[in-house]
Amino acid sequence: MGEREHVTARARSRSKTWDGVELHQAFEYASKTRPWTVGYRSFDRDRVESSAALSGKWPEGVRGTLYRNGPARHERGGLRYGHRWDGDGMLQRFSMSTDGVQHVGQYVHTAKYKADTAQGKLATSGFGTKVPGSDVLKGSVDDANAANINVVEFAGELLALWEAGSAYRLDRKSLQTLGPKSWSELLRGKPFSAHPRFEQDGTMWNFGVDPLRDQLTIYRIGPDGSLRDFRTISVNRLSPTHDFAATEHHLVFLLPPLTLSQERLEAGTSFAEACQWSPELGMRVLVIDKSDWSTRWMELPSGCLFHVANAWEDGEGAIRVEYMRSDDPMSLFAGWSVMAGEYRHQPGARLTTASLDLRSGTAKQSVIGETEGEFPVIAPGHVGRPDAPLVCLERTPTRPASLPGFDVVAWRGSDGRTSRFVYGDDWLVEEHVFAAHRGDSAPRWIVGTALDTRNEQTVLSVFDVRGLADGPVVQARLPYSIPLGLHGTYTPD
Repeated sequence: MGEREHVTARARSRSKTWDGVELHQAFEYASKTRPWTVGYRSFDRDRVESSAALSGKWPEGVRGTLYRNGPARHERGGLRYGHRWDGDGMLQRFSMSTDGVQHVGQYVHTAKYKADTAQGKLATSGFGTKVPGSDVLKGSVDDANAANINVVEFAGELLALWEAGSAYRLDRKSLQTLGPKSWSELLRGKPFSAHPRFEQDGTMWNFGVDPLRDQLTIYRIGPDGSLRDFRTISVNRLSPTHDFAATEHHLVFLLPPLTLSQERLEAGTSFAEACQWSPELGMRVLVIDKSDWSTRWMELPSGCLFHVANAWEDGEGAIRVEYMRSDDPMSLFAGWSVMAGEYRHQPGARLTTASLDLRSGTAKQSVIGETEGEFPVIAPGHVGRPDAPLVCLERTPTRPASLPGFDVVAWRGSDGRTSRFVYGDDWLVEEHVFAAHRGDSAPRWIVGTALDTRNEQTVLSVFDVRGLADGPVVQARLPYSIPLGLHGTYTPD
């Protein structure tokens, strides 16, 4: 078996014989001796509210709301999903002030959530699980929309974002689901990425990928929430794409050699199993001019990525892009294994910089990350700027190979200085973000959540970047744990 097939062949061996009951039993058995499994349990309540217990003094400069989203309902009716990205999205709101922290967690009531609830079981296929009797190729893709990746507050609306379908609108006060968001009748139900980018004036740029039709849709949405323009571009062998970059004048897409086989989908595999890794094809780079939608192509060495940190124009005819690059998509396998309570670490991504020369049409890259990392986030209002402060997660080289996830929050300032705080082996660290206004030139505060696996509690931490290595200045501890989430956003009061 050649390199071209190894990723999808191993994936198919994991879930083609999906047995949700067997997975449930295996996970329950593993959870008795592996504390880290708390991050992958199901949360069995539709809604939860609580005050957090504070340790430390809350800083005056942090007044606002941290919203988070992620898969939290992994089981239903004694059945368990085969991949961690398949669970229904639970939106979380941490309301923060000097008076304390109030937490609310609420599932997004998508069509999928309501259908599975009505049937009392997992009845809808997900990204990495093909549920018998559920055909992802029939009906609307929003029938499988888990609304479980990200959340943004934009133009007076709170939006839970997925990837292959619509954003979902939620009431900001109650977190009750209001329904799918439609930007226009022409775009109803179209893919809308979980990683929009915002210009200084609040304009949103986003994209949607339809790898079955080889169509890339670009959205430009005004600060008032109105659709200003969109384009659908045909891209041969379009990769399932999770993130992109925006500079002052361009949009940049890094397209790894990962393609989708419709034949495999029709044969009964999940979406993830139908992906084929072809490293000999290299990584393609698509650059789109914002002003006239013109395109140009470049190539980078083969690699895989989920997240882009930032990109900017250097004034000398080149675009610089920072992103988390890995050699292959092997990290996808962790999404299956942890659902059975198993884990064996494989090398992950490292922060990488690419230089795209617009004059010569050539591209090159170099790895700049000292260790494995993920979830890169820049300060709000710094999109497209070379001096953007960056926060990301890292994994210490000494973390046991039997433990999943990250244990470090790392910060890089506008002057290039870096510092880190290590949570430790008893923690599963989630994405951290800057607690800042869009106009802050040097944001001081970082907020983020982590799971204390020993005590089975979710903990919100606040860090001062001037002393990050010294640890959090204050922590807010919930009396329960929420399953590991994905992305979120901070909104200042």
